[in-house]
Amino acid sequence: MKEGSMLDSALHILEAEGKEMKFADLWAKVKEDLEISPEEENQRIGRFYTDLSLSGTFVVLGENTWDLRVRHTYDKVHIDVNDVYSDVDERDTDAVDAAEEAEYNEYVRGDAGPIVEDEEQSDEESSDSRPRESAAELLGSQSDNY
Repeated sequence: MKEGSMLDSALHILEAEGKEMKFADLWAKVKEDLEISPEEENQRIGRFYTDLSLSGTFVVLGENTWDLRVRHTYDKVHIDVNDVYSDVDERDTDAVDAAEEAEYNEYVRGDAGPIVEDEEQSDEESSDSRPRESAAELLGSQSDNY
């Protein structure tokens, strides 16, 4: 295996090709360039994809096609977050989600008592059912003057 950064290799490959490349093709050339063995391939491909994604030098154009960011305008590579989240399917919520949302809405409107989290409920259920002692009882004094 040759020494060198996978990102540096990808940069040189994309510069030499002069055009965008599918990830699989880019990975194949990086493997060849750095002489990555089949045994190491599975250990390094995930790291390469992560590094490629986090690097400001590269940009994904869609369909897992990558290129150098300097070749593309901001408008072409910018993803509007509203477009990503506008496709949320409301049917993804289940009955439990709907009940929790209804309980929360009642609480916000003031129509219901305080919301008790499941964790608190489980703590209460796991404690013994004896009545709690007052501070005076715990201190050994029956007087409430303290």
